[in-house]
Amino acid sequence: MAKVQYIEYAELECRGPVDPAPSREVSGLLVGTEPVLKYYGNQSSYGEDYIKVFPAFYAGKRAWLRRLTWCPVYGYNASGVEEEIISFEEGVKLFLERGVFAFPEP
Repeated sequence: MAKVQYIEYAELECRGPVDPAPSREVSGLLVGTEPVLKYYGNQSSYGEDYIKVFPAFYAGKRAWLRRLTWCPVYGYNASGVEEEIISFEEGVKLFLERGVFAFPEP
């Protein structure tokens, strides 16, 4: 099993409709330095989010940090990063939806 290095976060990045918004303070959050899941989501005609999921501990419990980075399509310049803490169970559900634990059919 690989070792995970955690760093303490004091703020979560937020984004507004066009540009980054002020960060929001958080305490008791440790986040792994390497993402364990990466995918694109929230596609629209204006762009899509590049989503990374990191292992985390929040208030002493297992959790995940989901980081959504907006990637605009050509001709648009909106940008921003949104970070949110999700429960351990919600993170496992993401893994299942993305087929991480899928077994190949014989």
